[in-house]
Amino acid sequence: METGKKWISFTILLREWGLIFGIVIVIIVAAFVNNQFLSGENFANILRSVSTVGIASVGMAIVVIGGTMDLSIGSTISLVGVVTMLIMNSPSGVDPAGTDLTAIIAILAGVAIGAVVGLINGGILAAVNGRMGESFIFTYAMQIIIGAVAFAVVQGKFQSAKYPNGLFKSMGIGITPIIIFLVIAIIMQVLLKRTGFGRNLYFLGANMDAAKMAGIRIKTIRVISNILCGACAGLTGVLIVSRVNSASCLQGLGYEFDAMTCVAVGGVSLAGGTGSIAKTVLGVMVIGVLGTALNVMGIGSNEQLIVRGAVIITAVMLDGFNKRAKLKEVGH
Repeated sequence: METGKKWISFTILLREWGLIFGIVIVIIVAAFVNNQFLSGENFANILRSVSTVGIASVGMAIVVIGGTMDLSIGSTISLVGVVTMLIMNSPSGVDPAGTDLTAIIAILAGVAIGAVVGLINGGILAAVNGRMGESFIFTYAMQIIIGAVAFAVVQGKFQSAKYPNGLFKSMGIGITPIIIFLVIAIIMQVLLKRTGFGRNLYFLGANMDAAKMAGIRIKTIRVISNILCGACAGLTGVLIVSRVNSASCLQGLGYEFDAMTCVAVGGVSLAGGTGSIAKTVLGVMVIGVLGTALNVMGIGSNEQLIVRGAVIITAVMLDGFNKRAKLKEVGH
């Protein structure tokens, strides 16, 4: 009997953390290949490099927990990037005397653009009682529309920074993006775990019909969750432009899938209703560490894409195993 219980505990542990265990093995191998891999400086570099996709992933986790997704965040990042660059390259931004004020305007404008896109997404999904399937189609359409708008804003031209050093440039370098990422993650974790909005969001993601019958204002929850996701995408766009000192209408391409990968690896159920921001942050770190480990081990870029694809498939499979196992446990 004891052996059976231990086996059950092991299988539960494997379902919940199996992917993490596998990647830990990769990290150990990388550490043997390069003894500097586990240094604090290297991990700080990794955290800095994943801070932008990390913020986008936090926003994505919120809508996925609520039972939808947002594929428009990549195009939103691109649109925010070109708009903030145009603001910073305006006469007031190029003038050293007005740089910091212009930077504040650009940052607020970027976050606001993201929030407005989220408002549109959430408003329409709420109006049609959209779930995961509807959100996939609708936000994919929004991705195309917003991408076209970003292209039109700059006529497809690459934008380079003309403004001097100051507040805006400092946001994307050093420890600043790490702090911003962690602060956003902590705020969202508290919001989901310690507020009525968070409890209702989990309820909505688990069973929208039951949430509706319970009197939860599901339309309001849907809109707010999408606004938060859009605002995170907007902030991501600002930080990317700040770091690379340039903007392109294709700058955010692929960020939506990177965010979905981190969310899935972090254990957020793609069916909605379960997961946490803390585990999403862990998923972000896992993907960042895995990429660095593969580089250290001399794995080519094309082979790395294969590995990342395999990681996503494994994460989705484990999510499926978890759901079936929990249904069996409820049945018993």
